[in-house]
Amino acid sequence: MQKTYSHEILVDLPVSRAFPLFTPKGEEAWVPGWEPTYVQPRTGKTCEEMIFTTGQGDDKTFWTCLSWQPDQWHVRYLRLTPTSRVAFVDVRCTPITVNRTQVHVVYEMQALTDAGRSYVERLSEDTFAKSIDEWADLIAATTLDR
Repeated sequence: MQKTYSHEILVDLPVSRAFPLFTPKGEEAWVPGWEPTYVQPRTGKTCEEMIFTTGQGDDKTFWTCLSWQPDQWHVRYLRLTPTSRVAFVDVRCTPITVNRTQVHVVYEMQALTDAGRSYVERLSEDTFAKSIDEWADLIAATTLDR
């Protein structure tokens, strides 16, 4: 089973500050419980072919950066949860104004197992949109604290 989901959010930050929030290191600042283990490079510096993991047990997920285009505010990852699913994750930021950025997020998901099929079937456009909308709320709360 394969499905593609996309959604856009607005972030009240200049694109130069918003885009880095969608790197593994950047997400540490606003995603609750986001604690990647950096395999290569160990520093967690975002670059093409970087490798890191998140989660544990059946939810352990392996990530790699397939495309890193910071000059175009674009990044694409491959994430593999072997017990469940694989997904391509594409994030593209576009400046709307000097202090506002549109973030376009696409997940192309493929179930690998029955558990993955169940996960993908439960996810709808609405639930995906709500989860991405939560990103905007978390980022806003984090940047207000600074």
